[in-house]
Amino acid sequence: MTEKQQEFNPLLIAFYSGLASMVGDMIMFPFDTIGTRIKAHKSEFLGMRQGYDLIVKNEGFKYLFKGFSTTVMGSFIPYGSYFLAYEYMNYYAIKLTKGLEKNGEKSKLNLLIPLITSPLAEAVSVVTYIPFDTLRTRMQMNVPEYNYKGIFSGLMEISRKEGWIRLFQASYLYMASVVVYTTFQMWFYELLRYEILRQRADQKLHNQPLAIHQSIIATMISTALAAAIVNPVDFIITRYQLVDSSQQQLSVKKLVQDAWYQEGKKAFLKGLGTRVFQCSLFSIFYFPVYDHFKSKYGITLAD
Repeated sequence: MTEKQQEFNPLLIAFYSGLASMVGDMIMFPFDTIGTRIKAHKSEFLGMRQGYDLIVKNEGFKYLFKGFSTTVMGSFIPYGSYFLAYEYMNYYAIKLTKGLEKNGEKSKLNLLIPLITSPLAEAVSVVTYIPFDTLRTRMQMNVPEYNYKGIFSGLMEISRKEGWIRLFQASYLYMASVVVYTTFQMWFYELLRYEILRQRADQKLHNQPLAIHQSIIATMISTALAAAIVNPVDFIITRYQLVDSSQQQLSVKKLVQDAWYQEGKKAFLKGLGTRVFQCSLFSIFYFPVYDHFKSKYGITLAD
């Protein structure tokens, strides 16, 4: 057993990655608000600057931060739980593949591990995220019917008016979105990371973190690709979260049909630029932190 394996500590990885995610979420929150407004806007196709003007000129700069109180429960806990589950699953999956090694040659199955462990880890974190995402989306709209005083009062009002189940009714949509997003993001990132580490001539350097510029480049490429792939699903989720189920029936099919016939197929591209920009920058906050602690206390595909 190597020294690296003896120091395996996913709790530290999860804590610091979750903390970095929360900081990133706080800084990038205005762009999330802009993206929500763009996706919810039905009359025309808005760019990021137009979405910014829609909020700031009509309501004021401070409304870019409406719903800001959801950042702790909506980022630190979900991301922390995700990375904790992800690292544990990778650890045991790689131990299993070691039995498939031939003549000391590492199994190429390691490269497919994130396609399995990432969605499973996301299933763990989604339960902690969904209620707060529903609340955040509504608060960001800054409309009278969703003018909640705070996190818990908002959750209580939604449950009283629409039932507790409403807080979780977007779960399957969100799972479809984040499983695809996180799976591709982590897979692209792990592949890029694997290739960078593999190019190092000194085998002892395989457990060292990526250089900061390498981590940032790998992060932005993997995140931008993943964000672009899932944007249509995110568009539907935003519309779905804004439906008051006490006033109208929840129907994904109807939302899709209405958007298609009333706004055209380009409606599903709404917020794409903002989404890619926001996710790419947001990931820079936590991925280098994750990579640093992963190199010290985690396990890599090259192990």
